[in-house]
This record gives sequence, structure tokens and C-alpha cells, in this order.
Amino acid sequence: MNLQRSFRLPGKVLTAQTPAGRGFTRRAAALVLALVALALSAAQARTVKIVTADRLELRKVAGTQQPDGSKSADQEIVVISGSRVELHIDQDVLLATRVEYNRSRRTLTVVGAGEYDTVQNGSTQTLKGSGLVVDLGSEALTGEDVIISDSELEIRGEAVSRVPGQLTASNSYFTPCAKCGRTPNDYAFKARTVMLYPGDRLVAYNAVLLLADVPVLFLPVVILPLQDQNRQPRLGFAQDAVDGFTVQADLPFVIGSSTLGTTLLRYYQNRTPAIGFGVDLHSYAPFTGVDRLDLYALASPRPSVLGSSVGGSGSTYVSPGDNEYDLNFSVHGKLALYGSKDGLTYALTAVRTDIGRFATDPQRGVTDVSGAATADFGSVEFGNVGVQLNYQGRLGPASTVALPTVLRTEVVVDPGAYRLGNLSADFRVSLGQYTAASNPLSRSAQAQGPNFSTARLEESHVITFSARPWEGGTLTFNNTFTGRYYLTGARVVNLLAAVSLAQTFSVTNTVRLNYAYTRQEGTSPFGFDAVFTRPPSGILSGDVSVTPTPGLTFSASQGYDYVQPRENQPPAHFGVSVQKDPVSFNLGLDPNFFTGQLETAALDALVGQNRPLLLGLRGSYSRLGGPGTFSLSADVVGGPRTNTFGVTLNYDPVSRSLSSLNLRVSALSTQDSVLNPVSFTANETVGLQTSIPAVIDPAAPPAVTPPPLVTQTPSLSGQATLNTSGLVFTASHSLSLPDGNPGSDTVYFGVGSQAGADFNWSLRYGGNYDVSRLGFPRPTVTGTLTATRQGQRLSAQASLNVPGLDQGLTELGNASVAGSYDLGKAYISGGAYYSRSRVNTGTAAQSVTDTLQFQPLTLTLGLGDGPKPGAYLSAILRQTLIWQDGVLQPPGRVLPILLFTVDRCCWAFQVEINPLDGRYRLGVSLPGQDNTVTAFEVNPNGLSVPLLTPGR
Repeated sequence: MNLQRSFRLPGKVLTAQTPAGRGFTRRAAALVLALVALALSAAQARTVKIVTADRLELRKVAGTQQPDGSKSADQEIVVISGSRVELHIDQDVLLATRVEYNRSRRTLTVVGAGEYDTVQNGSTQTLKGSGLVVDLGSEALTGEDVIISDSELEIRGEAVSRVPGQLTASNSYFTPCAKCGRTPNDYAFKARTVMLYPGDRLVAYNAVLLLADVPVLFLPVVILPLQDQNRQPRLGFAQDAVDGFTVQADLPFVIGSSTLGTTLLRYYQNRTPAIGFGVDLHSYAPFTGVDRLDLYALASPRPSVLGSSVGGSGSTYVSPGDNEYDLNFSVHGKLALYGSKDGLTYALTAVRTDIGRFATDPQRGVTDVSGAATADFGSVEFGNVGVQLNYQGRLGPASTVALPTVLRTEVVVDPGAYRLGNLSADFRVSLGQYTAASNPLSRSAQAQGPNFSTARLEESHVITFSARPWEGGTLTFNNTFTGRYYLTGARVVNLLAAVSLAQTFSVTNTVRLNYAYTRQEGTSPFGFDAVFTRPPSGILSGDVSVTPTPGLTFSASQGYDYVQPRENQPPAHFGVSVQKDPVSFNLGLDPNFFTGQLETAALDALVGQNRPLLLGLRGSYSRLGGPGTFSLSADVVGGPRTNTFGVTLNYDPVSRSLSSLNLRVSALSTQDSVLNPVSFTANETVGLQTSIPAVIDPAAPPAVTPPPLVTQTPSLSGQATLNTSGLVFTASHSLSLPDGNPGSDTVYFGVGSQAGADFNWSLRYGGNYDVSRLGFPRPTVTGTLTATRQGQRLSAQASLNVPGLDQGLTELGNASVAGSYDLGKAYISGGAYYSRSRVNTGTAAQSVTDTLQFQPLTLTLGLGDGPKPGAYLSAILRQTLIWQDGVLQPPGRVLPILLFTVDRCCWAFQVEINPLDGRYRLGVSLPGQDNTVTAFEVNPNGLSVPLLTPGR
């Protein structure tokens, strides 16, 4: 008799059954412990989560008698059953109707049929079979009559076992064509043993190739690569007069679940040595303390060089007889470090590049090594104290030129900012040995050569303090210092010490007293940390800002430098600002009371803001450049502030005349402005003839006489735009007066649709304009068209030469069309470009050249009645046709390239007929390949079978 009790959990009822008389309380507690153990799967094993189940049962199986007389341990089994049982084992999913969990052995056994889905290398692999057994400790899996499928393969095996990174199936049938949905499969394999390395490769032993499930060929070993295209095995052959027959082989490999790489093999017939080898390896968290490790290393025989043959009768290529090396190594990670907060973070790189460099290249044979290690230590006073070790080294011959980088071995100590009330202090200290390019300004460093080596101590700090000594008062102090001290005795100092005392009255009025001392001196022996020496400066300054009424502000400031002479003293500043509707007024004056000169002045005034009439005045002056252009503007705003008309006069005080006149207008309709908006804008600038000072080189000595005046010729430039609901009309011109310049003067008129629509077009007439003859020498009409729809794109352009002063004919100058059009089973894409050019126009030797280019133009037709075509026929035009004076030049006809492609889902072949290049080719594409592999090819050099005749 059984006693049955139910434990209700959210969404389901879990039932525990115990034999009568065994004590329900004890067994229920054991069941709860079993469930906890199943959920946690012990600290050393994988995590199992019950997602769906109808019933849980706890069973205890007594141990059996062993041959030696001992008794095996009792086994506790949790039975998970239901119409659908779903367990998540880490990222894997187990589906079945009954699963037995053995707590003692830590295994999951599927009773009957089940499915196990696992994600590896970004793809899902599904195993379906009976008697599946999952070992939670070793992550191994075994089963019988299993079907394994993923995005590329389907494998059926009588017995399957899996360990991390490898799956083995016996007496198997596998095919890449299962995803195609055709019976029988185009091709498949039967093998006695199949070893699958997910995401890398499949290896089958004692295999038979099946075509339409008919055996045709025995193969002792079959290898199918499953990696990404960039990790596929690559084998290349070549042959030339220098190196003879050459072979390059890249063979991928995998080590465990965290390391992948490629073995690099090279062979050169005429080099000594003839063999090169290397590795390209990437490892992700291979062991504790290493997050990633990358290594690229290649030892390749040096290329042959041109030398004299024996006897001096000629020349031949001679091998230098040694190797050259490429190395790129990097590793980074984190190590435990006693006393640190987050451990020691480190990174190390080593780079050497010999291959491809000339023998005289100074970087040849040089290995650049760099590394850094950082750790943070907790501190009560500073929060964190960061310690960093930096290394930048160079292994190889000494450099005879200036180094492009700084070689260093240094230690950096960077405590966090120390704070005590309003006091903050941030220090940083570094000590190291450096080798770098010499400072050109240091004679002693230059005497040592292009590079200099010495030790350096650098200390830098920023100390700030702020306080409010009384109401409205603010006191601030700042000290910024960087000092570099070299073992040679040289030093570089950069110091700023500043103090400021400010008093605020009535919120908007401020008086401030400042003192700032700066000192920047010393000469570094290195170029990378050199600073320009500046005279010391100690400026005591005061400034006042007063706002007696809102919108009105007066400001004034003056400084005095106690270190500099009188002629180098800074100017004072006086400013007035009025920001009160409708007036905006800003005036600034910078007089120098020590020299008695006005340094700069600026005026910017507007009257009538937010009024129908807006007047403006702008001007400036500088002691070095003299008075600037003064501008007087007036803008009239009409209606509901949508229509404006403005005039600006620019006056040149030097020539005492107007330099230019600007007219502008804009208008916007106020009726029906949403459905039928109409707007107009125009801008015209009239440049008047005037004389302006010539540009003087600031480095030139002061001239005794004023600079000469340069005559500025009159000009006329502007543009106008009329926008309607569907059209845009434009006009623009740029003309020089009075006689003009036909080479640069232009006039254009245009009309087109509004921008941003799916269908846009435009027409423009104009070109260079001859003012003296009042006409276009060679006008053109240019049209553009762009259209975009779902699966369609079209862009076209044409330029028509029309009659003008120097052009009496109408002809097409150039045109182009490009785009794509998808019709389902037909697709056209590409472009065509036409142009016409004339030489010696108007003479007896006049010549006309017409050019038509296809870049390229492709038409593809899908063949077949299914939803996806099984074959494609493509015609490609990639050709340039030229007509000279109307005569088509050789080859004299259109030569399309024809491609016929049959796509069978898991393989494809392509036939190419290329009369343009005289090439006829058959290619085959298999799974894992992005491009077709040429099976054989006929070209002007004859017949070649690349797999059998490499190098031809």
C-alpha cells in the first residue's frame, strides 16, 4: 500500500510517493533535499532547472552484492515524468516524457525517446534518440539510435557518445542535404565511425559516398570543415620566374573548447630554406588569470634577390639563405593580488614585422614590446591608490634614426584625491627610464645623437581650496604643478598658483580680486615632453560687474603684471550690455593705460526687436588691423511676422566708401498654408568697387608707410527660391562687373520637385555667363530623376548641350542611369554611363569621341516553378564601347558575360561563358564556401584544371 501526498508549487502539483510504514515525514524531507540537489546539481556540477513536469517521485534502490562480498552503496533516484518534461541544463534543453535523476552518480537518464538541444559556437545542435544518458559531472552524453541535426548537417547513428568538444557516432549516415527537404538526398555518406567537432570539422572513417542514396565510391577518410569562411582550410598554388613553384596552406585546428587556430605552411621552390611555417592562434580564457591570448607567428624564407650568375654571363635570382619573421603576440587578463581591491590587471604585446620590408628598412629585425600592469589598493585617506607599471621596449639592432615611439620602463603611483573639508589635493608620481627622440632645442641631447636615454622623476599635483568667509564672499585657491627632473640634471617646471576673492551684492553685482602666478621653464632632453619656455607672470587683477536694473549691465576689469615690463602689461576692459526689449546693445572697449593705446573695440546694436522695423549697427577696431567694416542694417517685418525685407550697407572706413550692399526678402503665404504652402526667399549682394589694405605678413618688420591699397572689383551674386506645394523654382548667379569673367561667372535657373519624396526630379538651365556679350557661351540643360519603391531603385541623369554664343548645336553631352529592379524571378541591377567629348572644335581636324560604359549591368532570371528557383541565368555587361567620329572601335560589338547557375541548396555549380576575356569556366560550390571553386577553365592560355595543374 502506498501513501500519496502532494506538494503544491506555483503552476503545478508535485507528488511524492512513499511505501507505507517507512515514515512519511522522513521521506518528504529527503524528497525536498533531492529537489534542492537537482536544482543546484552540487557545487561541482552543472545547474539543472525543472521547467515543465507533472510528477516527481523519489525512489531508493538498495545496493547490490559485489563479487568480493561487499555491497554497493544505495542509489537515490528522482523520477521526473509527465506528458512533457522540459529540463534546462545550463544553456542546454532536455525534452522527454520520463527522466530519472541519479543523485549518487549525478546522471540524467531518458526513459524512451528524448531530445537534447545544445548551443555551441552560436548554432543549435539537436540530438534525438532513445536511452539518452547525461553525466552532469563530466558533461558527457550517450544514446542509441540518435539523430543529430544542426544548421549544416544531419547525422544518424546506432550509438552516440559525446564529451565536451567532441561527438562520436558509430555506423552512421550523414548528409549536408537534409535541410533541403528532398528525398533521396543529392549526396550523403555512410561511415563506420564519425567524429564531430562542433563548429570546427567532421571526420569520418571507412566512408562510402552515396549519390541519390546509391553507393558510388569508397573513401577511407572524409573531412568536412564546419568553420566560418575565414577559418576554412586554404590551399594555394603559384609559379613564377623568381620563386618557382610555391604552395601556401592554412590548416585550422581546435584545442579544447577555448582555443582555435590555424597552422601556416609555406613552400618556395627557389628559396633557401624552402619551407616556412607558423601559427595563428586565438585562445579565450584558457586558464585562470588569462582572459584572452592571441599569437600570430610566421617564419618565412627571405625572397630571392637579383644577383650575378656564375661566370658573369648574366644575372639570376639568388636566395639570401635565411628566414624573416612576423610576430604579433598579445595577452591580457587579471591576477589575484593580495591587498588589492580587484586584483592585478595586465596586458602584454609583442610585434615584429619583417615580411614585406626592404633590407634597409630600420624597423627590420625589430620587435616592439609593450606591457602594462595596474592595481588599486584601498586607503582610508585617499580612497584608492593606483599603482601602474608600464613597459615599452625594443628588441633588435639599435636605431640610427629618431625613434617614433617612447621606450620606457616606469612606475606610476596615483593616489586618489585627498579631501579634508573644502581642501582637495590630488597627487601623481612617476619614475622611470626613458629612451626617445632628442629635443631639437637641447644642445646636450642633440650631441648624443637622434635618440637620448636617461631616468626621469615626474611629480604633478592639483590643490584646491574654497571657502565662504562671510555672507556673499567667496575665497578660492588653486595650485597646479608639474615638475620633471632628469638624471642629467635638467628639469622642466610648469607652475600655476592662483587665488581669488569675490564679493556678491544683491545677487547680480560682483566685485572680484584675483592674483595668478605662472612659471614655465626648463629644457627637456626629450622631444615628447618638451615645453616652450615662457617668461614668468604674476598678474594682480580686479573686475567689477554691476547690474543696476534688469537688462542693463556694466563691467570693468584691469590687471597688472608685477614681473613683466610696462609695454607688456595687459589692457583694461570696459563693457556695457543692454538686453531690454526692443533694444539689444553691446559695447566693449579694451584700452591699454600703460601704453596709451586702444587695443580693441566692438559694437553690436539692434533696435526694434519684436517690432515691425529692426535696425542694426555692427563695427569693430583693433590696434593691429585698424578699423573693421561697419554694417548698418534695416529689416521690415510685415503681417503676422511671416514676411520680411532687409537691407544691409557695409562701409569700409579705410577707403571711406561703401564696400557692399545686401538685399534680402522672404515671404510665406498665410492662407491655406498647410495643404498648399507657398514661400519665397531671395538674397542679393552687390559688391562695390573699393580699395582695401593689402595683406601684410605679421612676421615682417613694421613698415614706415601705410600698407598699399588693393582695388576690389564690383560683383553681383545672389539666389532666389520659390517653394510651392509640389514644385521648387530656383535662380542663382555670380557675376563680376563691369566686363565680367566668362571663366568663373555663372547663371542658373532651375525647377524640380520637393526634396524627400520617393519620386524626385529636377531640371536646370545655365552655365558660365559672359557679361560683356550678355549671353551664355556654352549653356547646358541638366535633368535628374530618382525613384525609390519596395524592391526598386532608379536614378538617372542627363546633360544636354544647347545653342549659345560659342555653341551652335544641340547634342547630348553625358547621361547615366543606375538602379535595381526586383521582379521576383527576375532581377536587374547596375548602371550605364555615356559621355561625348570634342577636340579641336571649329577646325578641320575636329574630332568627336563617344563613350558608353557598363559598370556593370546585370540581368538575372530565376528558372523553375517552385517558390525558390533551382537555377539562374545571368547576363552581365562589363564593357566600354568607344565611337571615334561615329565609327565603333574594336571589339566592335557587345559581348555579354553569361552565367548559368544551378543551386541545389547543399551544393551548386556554375558555367561561365565570357567572350570578352575569352574565358569559359565550370565551377562548383560546396557547404562552407562563399565562392565557387573552378573545376576546369578554358582561356587564351589553354585548358587548365586548377586542382590537377596548379600554377598554370
